[in-house]
Amino acid sequence: MREDIADLAAESVAGTAGEAYHDRGDFLRRLAVAAHRPGFALLVAETTVLIGCAFGYPVGPDGSGRRGFDGTFREIIQRLTSRARFVVLTQVVAHPHTQHRDIARRLQQRLLTDLHSSLGVTLLHPANQAGQAAFSSWGWQNMGEVVGLPGPVAPCVLTLSSEGQPSARR
Repeated sequence: MREDIADLAAESVAGTAGEAYHDRGDFLRRLAVAAHRPGFALLVAETTVLIGCAFGYPVGPDGSGRRGFDGTFREIIQRLTSRARFVVLTQVVAHPHTQHRDIARRLQQRLLTDLHSSLGVTLLHPANQAGQAAFSSWGWQNMGEVVGLPGPVAPCVLTLSSEGQPSARR
């Protein structure tokens, strides 16, 4: 099914400004890495064909995410949100047809529920305006760029609260 999911990911951004940030090979590598994380979960929505997918893994005080990148990431998110447990939504894709517009939002909320977390977190390249617009339309809040994570660019951290409350400290 991973090839079908990769096809959907490519199709969901084809012809958009966000296409440059969704290389098929990178997508498959992210899926493979995420699948080896403790607590990894993948949800799909389908009719006669695959129309949506969301996957991620929990990070929190239960022992996950204490070393390296995960530890630094967990500490940054905890400072931003005052929450010690959250779900990293590694990828969310949905068929671009208008009748499937709500699928991505529903998959994200279900993933948070299934992984017993009230906060979802994702990272996006700051220049990926199409991706940021999509996440914003699903209720995500852009917390700004975060310095201190490995990589050539400081990513934007986006959060989604399943409780319907702002996910950041005020």
